[in-house]
Amino acid sequence: MRFYYLSIFSVIMLAIIYFVGTALLVLLGSWLRKRWSKAWIAMAPLFLLLYTAPVAEEFWIAWNFGQLCRKDAGIFIHKVVEVEGFYNATGAGLDLVRPGGYQFVESHGPQGKGTIRLTFGNEELKRQAFAKYEKEFPGKNAAEQDMIRVNLDERTEALVYPKKGDSWRITKLDRPTARYHFGMGSGQRIGHKLEKQESRVMDSQTGHPIAEYRVYVRHAPWFFIGLGRPNMGCDGPDGGPHSKHENSFLIYRDVLRPINTQREDKK
Repeated sequence: MRFYYLSIFSVIMLAIIYFVGTALLVLLGSWLRKRWSKAWIAMAPLFLLLYTAPVAEEFWIAWNFGQLCRKDAGIFIHKVVEVEGFYNATGAGLDLVRPGGYQFVESHGPQGKGTIRLTFGNEELKRQAFAKYEKEFPGKNAAEQDMIRVNLDERTEALVYPKKGDSWRITKLDRPTARYHFGMGSGQRIGHKLEKQESRVMDSQTGHPIAEYRVYVRHAPWFFIGLGRPNMGCDGPDGGPHSKHENSFLIYRDVLRPINTQREDKK
């Protein structure tokens, strides 16, 4: 079981409930005893209900939360592959597409519509972007701007940071073309005051995951009183991660290796 954090205010509240409830049941039992000799036997279920009902929810949550942590939480890697790029449902991420990194990253388009492919630019892309920018904004020097973003054609954009020297080509696609897809989900309710958060890498050809990371979260019981009501999570049987990965939610880092690059395994 995984019980919620102790709070002195919660203990005081439960103590008051038990004290007042016991006093009322004793008075009721004494009154009934004068009229019925077996009154105290009949009162026994009420005493049992009084002592179990206030904490029954906590026991239910703690039991189910503990089972999920023990049996289904953690990081599970089924395969590691070398790739040129992948589909990232959380967004493209400029830093992912650089020399020595992924050659491309695909993602959803603006407002979640369509698909875009991000690739690292070259000198020719920057030359075209500068020319297009200065044509659209006469009198402005593209090389002096912090950032420029221009349409080169109906399906291609150039994103350039002239002062840093970095550039990316953004291409509109009809649909994702990458085989491996990375995504994250959070706050999926799976029971009373229980939620699941997860990230996974899927093989779109087979329809099966090659890596998964699952975290289970429980909420406070009804009687908890404190300065806040922080959630309590676990990602393994011991309450901690199954592995020593720096950020297990970004599980693609551990299973999607940029092709033809050397990456030292995390220890």
